[in-house]
This record gives sequence, C-alpha cells and structure tokens, in this order.
Amino acid sequence: MLVKGLTDRQEIVTKLLASLPEINEVAARLAPDFYALGYCYLQVELLTRQMRYSSSLDEIYFENKTVDAAKAAAEGNEEEAKNCLQACFDVLMEERNQYYSVDASLLDFVLVAESTLNDSLLAEIEGGLPINLWISGALAEKVAAEHPQLKEVISQKLADKQIGIVGGEWIEGPLNLLDPETVLENLLHGQKAYERALGYTPKVFGRRRFGMTAFIPQVLRGLGYVGAIHATLDEGKLPVSNQGKARWEGVDGSTIDTLAKFPLDATKPETFLSLFSKLGEAMDGEHVATLAFAHWPKITSPWYEDLKTIARYGNSLGEFTTVEHYFEETDTATYHGNFKPEDYRTPWLKQSIVRRQPGPVSQHLAREQFNARLDVATKLEALAHLVAGTSVAKEETGPIRSIHDPANPSQHEGPLDESAVQAACQAMASALPRSDQSKHQAYLSFNTLNSLRTRGAFLPDLRELPVNESPVISSGHDSKQKFASIEVPGCGFGWIAGDPRGGADRKQKSMLDGHVLRNEFMEVHIHPETGGIKSIYDYKTRGNRLSQQLSLRMPGKKQGAGERYLGPDASAVYSRMIVTQIDPGTSSPAMGEIHTQGRIVSAEDEVMATYKQTYRLWRSSRVLEIDIELDLKVDPKSLPWDSHYCCRLAWGDEAALTYHDVQWVRTRCSGRRIEASNYVEIEAAHGKTTLLTGGIPFHLRNHGHMLDSILIPHGETQRKFRLGIGLDLPYSLPAARDFVYQAPPMLESAAMPAAGKSSWLLHLEAKNVLLTSLNPLTDDAGSPIGFQTKMLETEGRPAKGAIRCFRKVKEAHLCDFHGNRITRCEVDGDRILFQLAPGQWYPLDVVWA
Repeated sequence: MLVKGLTDRQEIVTKLLASLPEINEVAARLAPDFYALGYCYLQVELLTRQMRYSSSLDEIYFENKTVDAAKAAAEGNEEEAKNCLQACFDVLMEERNQYYSVDASLLDFVLVAESTLNDSLLAEIEGGLPINLWISGALAEKVAAEHPQLKEVISQKLADKQIGIVGGEWIEGPLNLLDPETVLENLLHGQKAYERALGYTPKVFGRRRFGMTAFIPQVLRGLGYVGAIHATLDEGKLPVSNQGKARWEGVDGSTIDTLAKFPLDATKPETFLSLFSKLGEAMDGEHVATLAFAHWPKITSPWYEDLKTIARYGNSLGEFTTVEHYFEETDTATYHGNFKPEDYRTPWLKQSIVRRQPGPVSQHLAREQFNARLDVATKLEALAHLVAGTSVAKEETGPIRSIHDPANPSQHEGPLDESAVQAACQAMASALPRSDQSKHQAYLSFNTLNSLRTRGAFLPDLRELPVNESPVISSGHDSKQKFASIEVPGCGFGWIAGDPRGGADRKQKSMLDGHVLRNEFMEVHIHPETGGIKSIYDYKTRGNRLSQQLSLRMPGKKQGAGERYLGPDASAVYSRMIVTQIDPGTSSPAMGEIHTQGRIVSAEDEVMATYKQTYRLWRSSRVLEIDIELDLKVDPKSLPWDSHYCCRLAWGDEAALTYHDVQWVRTRCSGRRIEASNYVEIEAAHGKTTLLTGGIPFHLRNHGHMLDSILIPHGETQRKFRLGIGLDLPYSLPAARDFVYQAPPMLESAAMPAAGKSSWLLHLEAKNVLLTSLNPLTDDAGSPIGFQTKMLETEGRPAKGAIRCFRKVKEAHLCDFHGNRITRCEVDGDRILFQLAPGQWYPLDVVWA
C-alpha cells in the first residue's frame, strides 16, 4: 500500500494497520518496538564508525532473529516476539561493547509548569523509565494542594528511586541580582516546600530560567546538595564545558559536581538524526559519557520514544537514570569548571521589555530597598533583644525577603515599610542603658553595618546645632533645616544633641564656592554649559578623575554594503546636555549642594527630555551624592542595551580595570554588560573610583573608558534616581550598602546613653568581612543566650581577625546553612577568632559566658 500526504509517523502506521485487517493487536502493539530496533541498528552502526572501529555484528543471526520476531508478532505470539527482539537488541549491545564497554548515562528532564499539571505529566511519570522532574518548590506545593493523585504517584516513585527532582528554589527569580541572604532564604524555603509537599528534599540544584553565579556552589554545599545542573533552558549566555560532568568551582574555592552541558531538545528530529555523533563525542572525550534531554510532558519526537523503547530492552545507546544516581554513583568528576563572571550574560532587561513587565529597572530598585530595610529592621530588633535580654517570640513565618520577580506573581512577600524600621529603632533606643543626666532632645543614629560610617544626618527638630565633637564632625543649617556630618561606629549608635555652642567653629570653611564643591577628599567642578560634572579632582594626583553627563543613547544607522562594522558603541548616537539654570544650594561647613536643570537635546537640537540634578557633598565623606530627575519628551526604543536614558561616566585611563560585586563579593569584570546592584569600581593607576549604584543593576561599558548606568529603558515609569561617586573608598561594599539604605535618625527626649555619645556593640577587626545577618540565639523559653550571624568575605582575599562582643563569650561554632555546628572557634574573652577564604560565607553561633 502506498501512503501519500502524511508526514507524522504515527499517522502513517495507523493508516497502514487499518488497511491490513489480518494484523492482530500484538503486531500493532509491537510496531513501535520494531521501529526502535531499526533506529538502534542504524545508530549503533554509525556509532561504530564514529568511534573508528569496524563492525563485527553477526548480521545473519541478527536478520534471522528479526524475521522470527516479525513472524511471531504476526501470529499473535507476543512472548516469542519479545524474546526475539530482546536477542536482537542484545546483539547490538555486544557490538557496542566491543569499543565502549561502559554504559553512557542518559538523563530525561521533564519540565513542569503550572499548565502541565495534568494527565500528560501523570502518564510521563508512570512510563516505567527513570525520569527527572524539573520543578520549583512553589509548584511542588501546588501539586500537593490541588493534585492529590499526582502527588501520590510522585511520592511513590521517589521512594522507589524511579524519578529524580531537579530544583531547590521556592521560585526562580533573578538569582544573580539577589543578595546572599535572599538567595539562601529562597533555597531554604524551597527545601521546606518540597518536604511538605512530597516528603523529599532535592539533592540536585537546577533552574529552568537563567541565573547561575560563582557564589552558588558554596551555598549548595552548605545545604547538602550533591550536584547541580549548570545549564538553563532560558535566554542568556552561560559558559560551557567540554565535559558533561565537571566540578563547578565557586568564588571561595569550594566545588560541587555539576552537569555542565545543555540538555538536547527532545522534540527536534535533528537531535536524533545526529545522535550517534553526539554520543560518540561524549564517549570519546568525556570522563563520564552523558547525554541529557529536556521536554514538556508527552511532547517529544517519535525518535525519542524509540530511544526510550531501546532503553527498555537494554543499554545499547545508554542507560536512563535519575540525577541523584548520576551524581552519587558515577565516577567523580576530575575536570574543574572555573567559569568567569563575564561568561554569564543574563536576559533580565531584555525579557522585561519584551514581556512588558512593569519597571524594567525600578522593579530591581524596589527589591533592593525592600531587602535593605528588612536587614536594618531585623538587625536592630536583634540588638535590642541582646542588649535588653528580653524574650524573643517564636513564630513560624514564611519568607519575607523580596525576590520581586514579575514572572512569578504568586511569590510571598511580607509587608515592610518605613514604620517597621522606626519600630525597630524605638526598640533599640529603649534597650540602651541611660546615664543619670537630665533628658535632652536628641537624635539617635544607628549603624547596622559592622564598619565605621560617615554619613549626613538631617536634624530639623533640634533647637540648637550640635557641637562639633564625636560623633559630630561638622554641623550647619540653611533656611530650611539643620543638619550634620556624623561618624557612627559599626553595629553601634551615635547620639546627637543640640548645644548652645553648636556651629561656633569658625575654622571650618564653607564647602561651596561658586560652581565647585570641595571637602577634605575631593573637589567637584560643575560644567557651566551642560550642568553635569566637568571634573573631579583629588589632592594627591594630577588630572581629572571623572566626568558625568545625562544622555539618551540611540542606535546608530546600519552599515551599508562594503562598510566596515565598528561595533555597537561606535555606531551609537548620544544626545547632549544644555544647562538652563545652575543654583548654588546649601553652603555650609557641614554640607554643600548645587542644583542644575536643563534640557537633553539631539544632534538636531530636538528636546528629548528635561532634567534636574542635585549634587551633595558632606564634610569628611568620600562619596558625592547625585539626585537625578528626568521628564521625558521622547521614549527610548525597545532595544534596552542599545537605547536608553543613562547617567554616563567618563575617565581618562582606557587601561583601567573594572570590578563589581557578585552576591556582594568583589569580582573582576571585562565584558561590556555589567550587572551590579551595589557598585562598579574603576581601578586606574592614579586611584580607585567607585560608582555606588543604589540598586540600579544594569550598566554598559563602552570605548574602554565610559560607563552608562541605564536609568530609563523602554517601558520604565520611574523618573527619579540616586547615584553616588566614591573616591578611593577603602572598602566599597559597606559604602554601597549604606548608600542603598540607612535608618533615618530617630528623635527622642531622653538622657544620654550610659556608654556615651557613640559606642559599638559588635566590632569586626577584619574590614573586608561583613555580617550579613544577625538574630538572637535563644533557649527553650525564648530568652537570648547569644546570637547567630553570618560572616562574608567581600573583597576576594583571605580574611583573618576577630569579632568583639559587648559581653564575654563562652563558645562559638561555625555552622552549615541548616544551623548544624561544624567547627568550634577559638574564643578569647569577648573576642571570637576566625579565618575566611576569599569570598567565603559562613554562619556563626555565639553563646554568652
């Protein structure tokens, strides 16, 4: 019979069988097995030649057994037919064993989404071969709550070790832009979700969306994972390995086994047309020959079904296995994949534009602000409990840190606004012991970072200015309010009270002189024609350190035939700034301000936007603050990296090195696209200049000596932004975190604290270490007996030192991320000695004496 007009194999088989009424059910049921045998024969013969061997297949025996199987099937003898087919597959496996006697590992990844929680997924799980479900913690809980039959089957298959779980996170947010505590909380909440839903905790980490960083291996090791999938099924760029199974090395030197190759698409015919070539390359060059396939439930190519049928008869082309078995039982990887940060290129900004998500930039700003407020409030509450010794209420709460991902609107975020920080400040103020002096109206400024911070404080309700003595560096006022430049100790406080002698220091000069702001560390010149920064000078080196402008970047014209392409930077067109007004703002010994406003115009003098900028510099501060407001007349195009409104920085040294933070660890970056929510450092021969991003994550380096901080791409609604420029900051991360958010000074009427006008409660001797969290350690009654914290090395170099406490310490232990104690630390009175590798992050339990 001749079949025309059909291309689907199953439709062809159905039509052929329908035209042959003498064909019985056995033959119809075994038809796929014969197709699989033919496909297996083809691939084994091609693989033999791919591996540079000659065929030794007993073709006569193979042909006879194939014919016997066909006859038995036609006669309805299913058992005999299967026995003959099994003999054929065994012969093919012997042929392969001649040149590769170890079975290749085949990994079947079934992708799970909310829309696939149906009968197709159930049928996939009950298919008989080991599979691996790629599922998040939130989806696992949805399965348990709304699909009890599916949950029961998954739980039983997990118990029988017939399926594996790939996942780990509660939801898949923009992982590389999240801070360490948010990354950890998302993973911990995810593990609890899997345990509640399926009675199982994943051992292999993976995520379908993009998001891998070199910070992750140490977190996974600390949570007990045995492996990870270093591949995603999303847009973006990941570094690749020439090995299937490799060791993924993190910033701290810790490693974890990983599948470092992208899964093949199980729906495309070309995947299986060239299967012999891919399998041969894996056998030839990999320590553990591995092929992985990914697909949605029951959406596969018929040749993939052939491959699964072949696997039911034997391992001629490999053995399907679970990811847990793959990482635990196959040979340990010997190849180390030390992937560089610039090898990762995320798709977040592009995806936000394409999917029309609200706030392509401001969504990340909101997340950073939310989590920074939470950090401050949590640390202040913990310090209040530790100082006062009050009991801590034990409450079971879900994750409250923001992941702020519009692609996952079901995520759980707890409410947190400025009132929560104010309440924590009030609790801390109440916990502080007070002196016997009379009450004063004063401001308390709290510093939850563990290093001394110089910051500006507005003090509108003081009757008199404070005197210029610790913690006050200098005070001043203008027609609207009073303010002071202050120094607040790490994990401590500064108490600022008015004094009749305040503001009487005549030795300090005003910080504003015409269009120039200056303090002890820098001199900032505002351009009289653009209203941007013309130059920044220090007092140690010659020459301009940095210039700044606002601009609209637009893609240039495309090159014509025969024209040489000079790259996206050379063809890009930038607008110009024209100032219309420069107003000297505040002029005082404590703080100086300059306000500028004007237009952003194109080369044809078309007004693209209007702007307002405020430059603010505090006494003794190494950070220049810039407030930016834009009013758009022309929207950028929908190519966010090529068209955007930006704050553009320029410096003179094209050989300057660029650094940014990856999960708060300083890392070198050499690519054009930089994603940094805290800072970007420009390290030149004459010094280090740091852009404090304030949560703005997307930056574009071009021409080697310019940096665009993307403020408004297409679809962005926020118009006000804040950036900082730091000159020769000793440590950039504490300055960046203080710039993102600091608790506003709290007005009180109380006696001066017993410890004095300023004091610390915890002190770290190693300045390149940051405490990322702080919580009371309690007994069964909820009374504080110590504290729990996490120490992070932030500069990418070894750290050695001690934590000093305001009480003597009985014992301290380094822990894993589940809180299990690992190593006892050396204790000396109120000091806890520690050592950290570059980029290392460790939890610490401390018990009071």
